[in-house]
Amino acid sequence: MGVEKEKRRTDTIYKCCFCFISNAMDASLETDYGALEQCDSDSSDKSIEMTKPELTIVSTGNCAAIQFGYGNILLGEKQPNIKNLEIRTIVPLQRKISERHISVINMTGLHENELNLDSANHVIGQLVNENEIHAFIFVVRLGQLTDADKMGLEWLQRVFGDKVLQFVMILFTYEREEECDTIKDDMKKNSVLEQLLEKCGGRYHTCNKTMNNQSEMRELMKKIDHLFNENKQQHYTVEIYNTTIKQGEELKNITCQSGKNGVLVS
Repeated sequence: MGVEKEKRRTDTIYKCCFCFISNAMDASLETDYGALEQCDSDSSDKSIEMTKPELTIVSTGNCAAIQFGYGNILLGEKQPNIKNLEIRTIVPLQRKISERHISVINMTGLHENELNLDSANHVIGQLVNENEIHAFIFVVRLGQLTDADKMGLEWLQRVFGDKVLQFVMILFTYEREEECDTIKDDMKKNSVLEQLLEKCGGRYHTCNKTMNNQSEMRELMKKIDHLFNENKQQHYTVEIYNTTIKQGEELKNITCQSGKNGVLVS
């Protein structure tokens, strides 16, 4: 009886030890797995943050031609409110279109504001320096070309130089799909619109002003890719921008000097 009692006692001790060790191992595995999962998550977040955009686009033109909102694939829900020194608040938006990482610098409506040109040039210069710009899209309301639109393209040339035109695509927006059917007729009837397109190499795309149609946005990306290839995969550089600034300053100095000498420069 004593031997059997001792055996039962030993079995009980073994079982308790086994349970203790098993629980400890499970806890250890859970801790290790949790740490590994956290590590993977951190690593994934960092990789997203560090992903270099495949395309960087500058959006300019008429704010009234765009409906900003949560569903806006290209520009998001916030309409830029750029007045005077608030231009420094321009930050590239990170968007995902057709599984591609796109960076969008939203300058729509910028030409319509009274800006301190020196501060504007400084901030724009920083943006150009920090981003490899593949294309500029100039947004216009389809069938409603205004004087402000014409001035907007002139502003784009004045700020970024004549060479910017080789990177520009006109983006016509519409409210009703039927409006797209008349675009070619509109171009033939409207000489100003025709000249506007001619300046930009005849490149254009149409999309709903809500910019929420995946198919239209995919097609826009394809056209921008084509434009990039047309430009021999060269992007708009800070060197082009600095040359434009330098030429502008030289012209200003010549004008000032001529004014002092009483000579008019045409």
